[in-house]
Amino acid sequence: MQAVDSVIQMLGSMNTTEIEHWENQMGFKSARSEFDALFEEYDKLKSYEAFLQFKEKSKDKLKFNENDPDDCSISYPFNTIYFTPVLNSDGVYKVGESIIKYTREDQIVIADGDVDKLNNLDNFMHDKMVIIMPKLKSLVNNFTDIHFFPEDHPRKDEGYYSVWHTKAGISNRRINHKLFAEQYLISDWDYNSNSYYWINGIKIALNQRGQKYSWGKWRDYNTTYGISNIKVKVGSEPVWEDNRTYTSGEVKPSINFLLYHAWSVLPFQPDSYISVPTVNFAARVTFRGFGFNSNDYYTIDNPDGYGTGNNLLIPPGGWWASGY
Repeated sequence: MQAVDSVIQMLGSMNTTEIEHWENQMGFKSARSEFDALFEEYDKLKSYEAFLQFKEKSKDKLKFNENDPDDCSISYPFNTIYFTPVLNSDGVYKVGESIIKYTREDQIVIADGDVDKLNNLDNFMHDKMVIIMPKLKSLVNNFTDIHFFPEDHPRKDEGYYSVWHTKAGISNRRINHKLFAEQYLISDWDYNSNSYYWINGIKIALNQRGQKYSWGKWRDYNTTYGISNIKVKVGSEPVWEDNRTYTSGEVKPSINFLLYHAWSVLPFQPDSYISVPTVNFAARVTFRGFGFNSNDYYTIDNPDGYGTGNNLLIPPGGWWASGY
């Protein structure tokens, strides 16, 4: 799993041309490449009516926000946020012996890596090496939204309270910050004991998503993000701080900043995910729509008043040493 993290961080530091070159070298067609082609078409839409036509045509390939008619955002059609950079166009990636597939609603694990089982799920529903998360009731939800920071709106002194943050004098840009946990389950083969072992893991990250106002609606666009003065405490871990400033490359539709990764290794299949611990978090944040001058950054924190990090006290190995 650390190798997967390294690949995700590497891809996050590349531009589109570099990613395409890497994919060609690997003989790999990613979900990103298909999403980018759709996003390019989406980015050229000239009206809300054109968006509705695009939505109808692309409804099987993308996720749309059906809860807010003014939000015309688009997302990958997979039940994951963190792992999208390493998925192929079918929502599949391989780590250890496991093949993992994400659909719109499910996370499917083929623990022994048997592709035939993935392609013929109905015939292997009772196979102990096939794990479909809704089949295991204790594993139904591999996402937890921890906090959205509505109380940290930059215009809170004017009475604004919303998960979408805007700034005075900037009417056509907004940003959302979501602190979330994503849990995962994989297996691998131990050649010493000639048996499978299981890895039960959890990642905690901050997702940032900027939007622009166009043709009377809010929509996603290519943009860059910034974060600094991070302070985080997860469960019984020490308080970690990082006073450095990180600026992302240009990305769409959002970006993740990994804050925490933990896992346990077991000789048997677990019947539940690692529990989501208490998370205290603060940072100063911005994106290109607000600017990257010092006074463009503003504070988000949970709990309120937690305070940002002003020291460089990162964990051994550096959970966020590579930044975005």
